Parts: sequence; structure tokens; C-alpha cells
Amino acid sequence: MLRTRSTRSAFTLIELLVVIAIIAVLIALLLPAVQQAREAARRTQCSNNLKQIGLAIHNYHDTNTRFPLSSIDTAHARSGAFASILPYIDQANLYQRYDFSLGNSDPANLIAVSQKITAYLCPSAPFRRPVPISGCDANNRAPGTYAVSTGSGDPWGTVASGAPHNGAIVNAGSGSTSMRDIIDGTSSTFLAGESAWNFADYLFTSGPCNGQVRWGFTYWSSPYPLATAFTTRGPFNPKSRADDSDRLANFRSEHIGVVNMLLCDGSVRYVSENIDHTLLDKLATRAGGETVGEF
Repeated sequence: MLRTRSTRSAFTLIELLVVIAIIAVLIALLLPAVQQAREAARRTQCSNNLKQIGLAIHNYHDTNTRFPLSSIDTAHARSGAFASILPYIDQANLYQRYDFSLGNSDPANLIAVSQKITAYLCPSAPFRRPVPISGCDANNRAPGTYAVSTGSGDPWGTVASGAPHNGAIVNAGSGSTSMRDIIDGTSSTFLAGESAWNFADYLFTSGPCNGQVRWGFTYWSSPYPLATAFTTRGPFNPKSRADDSDRLANFRSEHIGVVNMLLCDGSVRYVSENIDHTLLDKLATRAGGETVGEF
């Protein structure tokens, strides 16, 4: 009897290479889409954080009949808005640990100010160094990526220029503000916005980290104008310090071309980095009498 030998087909080397090439092309096409989807999710969470901050500020206002101050003392040493609203973002225990009679860099406040708070961290804003670095970041303060809006003028307010803040949130030297002071309308006045640790030319100038890139200065517990109290003076969404320390007080983000901004009515808008600066300043002031259209 004749026996037939069965043959088994297999991929040739060329066919295998073609399949690998096709898979590589598909991955190359799909990867940007996946990254965009992830960034969209991160940006949504970042926006939700701002909404939570806005709700906390509103609850603080309902309790105290005024907005929290960006700094409760004129020396900008003790605490600011983000410490004041801790009870309204489910951080009452942390609030109780914070001694508001002492500076945010005082050792007695170490346990409080060193805590990272998810609601104060935008997932789209990476940290290019550990924050804090012991001995370099004062009192091992934890970072934040949001700041309140104090207006369109000098971030230091009366300390530097003698002119009080003209925004929704002000420091102790500028009095206090409440909803009734938002004459320009709550839907067209900034309440807070984003910050980011993305200045590659911002360096430590003292201590064991002297000369190393610091990247940013936004610590949620700090009432410093360059930390958590921003204005629209200067460039919107800058990507470098450019030898101008006041740029630390400019709203900025890691999103492509936009910055999340919280309005006094509690809504959050994506504001283009190319927005007309005159319009931007109108949105930053609470009682300028300007008419603001679409933005």
C-alpha cells in the first residue's frame, strides 16, 4: 500500500515579518488614541477637583458669610484658602491638626501640611521631582496644583503696590469679599484655576538642593501669592519662569493649549491659552463693570 506523507503548512519568514509589521502599524495608530483617551479622563478628574474646591468654597461662604482669604495674615506666613476649606472637602481631622495661629512652615504644623490631598492634585500635572524633598521643601509641605484667583493686578496686592486685590478672593490686606461683591456676575468671574510644576528654569537657590531644578512652588498649605494666590497679570499658561518670579503666580496647566478655570457660580471652563488678555483680565475682576461675552 502506498503511504502518503502529510505536509503541514507554516508561515514563511516573510509572512511572519509582514504580520509583525501590520501589528506595529496598528499599535502606532491606536497608541495616540489611547493616550488621548487617558488624558481626557485625567482632564475630567482635574475639572471635577476644581468643582469640589468650588463647592467647598461655597459651603465655607454659607457658614462664614464671606469667601476664605488667600492669606489670613499680611505677612503671608500662616495659612490660606485651601487650609480654611479643609472641613468642606472631608478633611476635618486634618483641619483640627492645623494650628492657624502659627506659620505653615512651623514644626507644629508639620503633620498637617505634609499630607497630600487628592482633591488638590490634578492627575494631568506630573511632578518631575519628589515633592517634598526633606530639607529643601520647607516643613516638608505637600504639593498642590490649584490656586485661587485674586484678580488682575499685582499678586502681592497692598504689600507691593498699595492696591487691594480686585478678584473674588483676596488676602488679609485687601479686606474680605462675599457673593454680593461679585458685581460682574458669578458666571463671568474667576474663583480659582490650575497651577503646574513645569518651570524647568526655576531653581532652588539655597539649602542642600541649591542649583537643582525646583520646577514649581504650589504647596496647598502656603498662603504665599506665588504659591496658591494667582492673578492674570503676566502671561497666561506660561511654560518657563524666564527670570520673572511673578510668573509663579500665573495660572498654568499641563493640558494642551487650555487651563481649567473655576468660576464663582461653581462651573469649570476650559480657557484657551490664546485668549485675549483684555478679556482675561475682565474675567479676573469682580467689579470692573465690564461686559463679558463668550470665551
